[in-house]
Amino acid sequence: MRVQGSLPLGSRRGQNMLGLALIAFFLILEVLSVQRVSLTADEPQHYRYGMNILNLDSTRFDDSKMPFSALNALPKKVASWLPPGRARDFLSDFFMARFMTMMFSALSACVVFLWGRELYGDVAGLVALVLYVFDPNLIAHSQLVTTDVYAAGTLLLACYGIWKFANTRRWRDGIGGAFALGLSQIAKYTSIALVPLLLLALVLHDLPALLVAYRQRGLAIAARYIGRWLSYILLGGAIVALVINIGFVWNRPFLPLRQYAFRTPLFKNLQNMEIMRDLPVPFPYPFLEGLDRVMFNEQNGKSFGNIYLLGQIRSGRGFAGYYFVASALKVPIATQLIILLALITCFVDRQRRQRLLQNEVFLLLPVTFYSLYFNFFYNAQIGFRFYIVIFPLLYVLAGGLFANWAGFSAKQKWTGMALMAYLMISVLSYYPHYLAYFNELVWDRKYAYKYLADSNLDWGQGRYYLEEYLSAHPEAVYAPAGVMSGQLVVSASDLVGATTWENPDQYKWLRDNFQPTRAIAYQYLVFDISPQDLQRLCSQTSYCR
Repeated sequence: MRVQGSLPLGSRRGQNMLGLALIAFFLILEVLSVQRVSLTADEPQHYRYGMNILNLDSTRFDDSKMPFSALNALPKKVASWLPPGRARDFLSDFFMARFMTMMFSALSACVVFLWGRELYGDVAGLVALVLYVFDPNLIAHSQLVTTDVYAAGTLLLACYGIWKFANTRRWRDGIGGAFALGLSQIAKYTSIALVPLLLLALVLHDLPALLVAYRQRGLAIAARYIGRWLSYILLGGAIVALVINIGFVWNRPFLPLRQYAFRTPLFKNLQNMEIMRDLPVPFPYPFLEGLDRVMFNEQNGKSFGNIYLLGQIRSGRGFAGYYFVASALKVPIATQLIILLALITCFVDRQRRQRLLQNEVFLLLPVTFYSLYFNFFYNAQIGFRFYIVIFPLLYVLAGGLFANWAGFSAKQKWTGMALMAYLMISVLSYYPHYLAYFNELVWDRKYAYKYLADSNLDWGQGRYYLEEYLSAHPEAVYAPAGVMSGQLVVSASDLVGATTWENPDQYKWLRDNFQPTRAIAYQYLVFDISPQDLQRLCSQTSYCR
């Protein structure tokens, strides 16, 4: 069932043109703001693995890099086939690798727009699109050669495809949804949970009809439904497995389980079961190998070091509710209000409540699962980027708040437009430093480090601005080795101990006793310590001994 909200643009063509204009604005904003974004910590490894995939080598050199990064390496690969010249130089530039992520994100924005419109009407689709286009976290990560935006986009596309199949039961929609689900599996391991989640959503979608049929025709109808779901599982599973094998360039599928070198107790126990050890695995070796490594490293904290939140630091384990706090700080306030009101409306509005199992279950079930998982069971809480997978789904849902736009009072319409204007002003005020975005709850931007660090704020993206500052201020000392006076520059993550793993208190003397006077690209903090300040510190504490 679809709700139609009218939009005073005269035609569907006009609505599409406005949607395309918003997406074009998104791409222009991306291109302009990425110009001086330095290489972030993870990009070289993602790019390297993507190039390996294009060279038909999916052998793992770490745990989490995925075949989707081949999109980023594709321009450089094409350039290698061209003669020397401008075209080759242009395609070889790292900007083009990043541009592939931008284009994928723009396509994801199209899906948000289309799904929001199909569910709730014209205005809802445009509102959902505005929320996506002015999401500072999506803007930031759409500029990078990583898989976070790929995970969010393919997860969105899979949910949309299976929702469409659930409501049409056309095999072409089912095959498309299964293909999208397969793509999500080669984007990021986060998406593995999507397989049972979407199957459960499909069962819940069919449940009301099943109960009615059961009351009318008895147990025979239940067997029919079970047979139908089994056919979905078999065909969908085959398509997903095929996509995963293609993504990993058919690297040793169907090896028996006993030939794997597992690290986690879960996979080791499965491997030791007599009934399982000779079972051929229908997936490529590096797919299951990487999953095992990711789980092992996440459980043991071997690969991500210190976790920082609200002035506290932990090693190897996360904070309960970490991403709820991060969302409160890094998601625009206007966006939060719209999402909250939309969620309330889902359960308060009678018509929306009646359609939950028909439509919203494909949005709410993944959002609920990932919210609980990342906030309470996930240890590697080193950045908001892992959590952005839920937001395209939330934006589709949030558009539903505006489904009855034609029936809104003048006051309601002005309130909605004021929220949109506030959202745009808040986000654009951070241009071009979107990775370091914090909403107005952090009013003084140079103090964002007191709340979050690591890739929430400081991922190496501002080194160009740091070098520019140090060149203009030769007296400044970057990353001082010890207690000293002068103009000192320290990265936010180093200051709080998030990246100084072996000695998280290296800059405790600085963070506990002094305040930064300014920030460089919101990422590097400048402290002006006079000799008198240092003398006072040394006389009152033991830091100087």
